[in-house]
Amino acid sequence: MNVTKAKGGKHVVDVLFTLALFCAFTAASLIVVFIGADVYSSTVERGEISFEVNTTLTYVTTKIRQHDTAGAVSIREIEGQRALVLERYTAGNIFQTWIYHHNGALRELFINSENTQSLRLGAGQELLRLYRFEIEMPQDNLVIVTAESAGGVSARALVSIRSR
Repeated sequence: MNVTKAKGGKHVVDVLFTLALFCAFTAASLIVVFIGADVYSSTVERGEISFEVNTTLTYVTTKIRQHDTAGAVSIREIEGQRALVLERYTAGNIFQTWIYHHNGALRELFINSENTQSLRLGAGQELLRLYRFEIEMPQDNLVIVTAESAGGVSARALVSIRSR
């Protein structure tokens, strides 16, 4: 019986088996790396999208709780757009914080209540990019805040006003 040997006294089958095993290991490693990279990127993307919504709800909820005094929380309109208005009495003046959605962004404006006649959409500081933001007050002691990101993630928060 004649067995073919490669240089150095090894069988060709041994060399081919080792090479095939190395190729299979390399291919499996690459597949695992590509799957892991895809999972990581989709997780980061979902995290960024939900960050917008969760941050919005947390921010608005916190602002409402900070202004939880009798008559300080209301909903008004700026050029037909609903806005959350939070009032604070300081040194004999009434200051208002207007939070509303305009041109794909959540905006906030801090203003003296005497200057609200000239208030226009787009005034104030842009806080976050957001596809949709809705604010409702179905009862005097309940505020419903709904936010939706451009990626379609939406969430709702119910805030109870205790001082009413």
